[in-house]
Amino acid sequence: MTVLSIKNFSHVLAFKEKLKAWLLENFLLQEQTLYTLFFSYGTAKERCKVWSSTDSEPQVLIKRVLKYIDQQFEKNRELPEFLKFDIAVNVEEKSWQHVLVEVNNQPHNNHYRKGISFDSKFNICFLEQEIYGKAIIKGLVYNQPNFFDEKNLNTAVKKKYPQLKTQFKLENFEKVWVFDTLACFYENGQFIPLQSTGTANGVRYLTGDKKSHIRDLVLKNAKFLHDEIQQNGRFIYGYFPAYANPIKSYNTVRHCTAIYALIETLEVEYNQAYLPKIKAAIDYALTNFYKELDQKAFMSDGQEGEEEVKLGANATALFMLCKFQEVTGDDSYLVYAEELANGIRTMVDQHGETTHVLHYPSLEVKEKFRIVYYDGEAALGLLRLYQINKNPVLLDTVKLMFEHFISKNYDRYHDHWLSYCTNELTKICPEQKYFEFGLNNYLKHMDFIRNRKTAYATFLEMMMSAYKMVVRLKQQGYSQLFEQAKFEELKELIELRTEFQRNGFFYPEVAMYLAKPEQVLNAFYVRHDRLRTRIDDQEHNLSGYVAYLNHFQD
Repeated sequence: MTVLSIKNFSHVLAFKEKLKAWLLENFLLQEQTLYTLFFSYGTAKERCKVWSSTDSEPQVLIKRVLKYIDQQFEKNRELPEFLKFDIAVNVEEKSWQHVLVEVNNQPHNNHYRKGISFDSKFNICFLEQEIYGKAIIKGLVYNQPNFFDEKNLNTAVKKKYPQLKTQFKLENFEKVWVFDTLACFYENGQFIPLQSTGTANGVRYLTGDKKSHIRDLVLKNAKFLHDEIQQNGRFIYGYFPAYANPIKSYNTVRHCTAIYALIETLEVEYNQAYLPKIKAAIDYALTNFYKELDQKAFMSDGQEGEEEVKLGANATALFMLCKFQEVTGDDSYLVYAEELANGIRTMVDQHGETTHVLHYPSLEVKEKFRIVYYDGEAALGLLRLYQINKNPVLLDTVKLMFEHFISKNYDRYHDHWLSYCTNELTKICPEQKYFEFGLNNYLKHMDFIRNRKTAYATFLEMMMSAYKMVVRLKQQGYSQLFEQAKFEELKELIELRTEFQRNGFFYPEVAMYLAKPEQVLNAFYVRHDRLRTRIDDQEHNLSGYVAYLNHFQD
């Protein structure tokens, strides 16, 4: 995915010949009264510009775009590295009220995947990527309807069509023309076709070897995540990238899990250059969040004066430290890990039931239960440390916790952390009741996963942990349980979600429409939360993909 600028005339000529061939081929597929062509171009530094033209003759559009390209080259003596072309297809005239209903009733935010023209001649029109790149359609809260933002629309019109002086009022619209596109992105001397319509709209097809492509995504995202670590070890936490707005909060759990995932990528390609920043981030966590009390340690979170101790923060710090030792062989953090484990054990009672949140520094109970993730995280953290120091007290605590999980039917939560820790526990204690819990954790959730139309990365984490467990079922003599595991269906779902998650990756053809493409290029994002790009979004995608690369067999 290396993208280079076109900087000499011979390259421009070669580019134009390839473009002309692509346009002719794709215009011939259409029979329309009017044809509209979009040319998006830009650099990693700023939001791309979009030129468009409409005519009844495709040949006229081809001549116009080639002339426009010549003008851009003559003006700048180069063409920018991001070059994308879209042909409008499936154009439909719709009432404005009809479009409002469609947008308002999207089951997931930011999933109306049509371009919109505000007149029949496409004089004022926006690609779907422009609409979300400029937040013309917004969805602020997951359980509230999407809506058109009048201010952002007028800002976008003024920027794209400076000759227009009209101020648009949404209430005055009567009709609009919605459309799909056939599109391609120019990269490394080739026109890469992009998918059209639906959740994959505007994202390149996966061609060639799938694992090679995903390995490339992992390594590029690992670099992105590494570069988000500042010199003091604290992450740049995240962005809402339509207007490059930083996310101002911070979270101990996500700090630790992001480092954990970055360490995991070293199992795909051991990049020694990442270790200084990884250590800086670990040290930042231990310096700023780690609190020691009588050979027990707790990770704090929250603003000064409102600090709290989360079971999940202790847990994620624990498996961050254990993973560092596992991958690097450096045991300098082991004493911290053991004291964090002691802290976790004080939050597990004699029945295996956990307490989730304590006040700090009093350690009085603040919330008995906050979120189910903390339980699986805690069990996983203790198991990861047990695999290093073989302290039987840790394993006994996890077994006690699992008795509680099983009695309270925790498998109904279909939680990825429970899948992780069940896989680890069945390595150590291959007992039927643990395998049955691990199977139930995913079996009743498979249809939901198959039909989910958002790039929900924890699905792959859950299924890959289950996959590793199921592979061992047959080896360990549980043939009957293996028959219940729907192994082939599980494998198909894993393949489906590994492909689907690419829809949440900022390839250049997607990132180019945002305020600062270089800020998020090669990051994973959450479309249904304002294209949110946060450190834990990298973590969940990396962990699932690393497991797929290292363990999945076709």
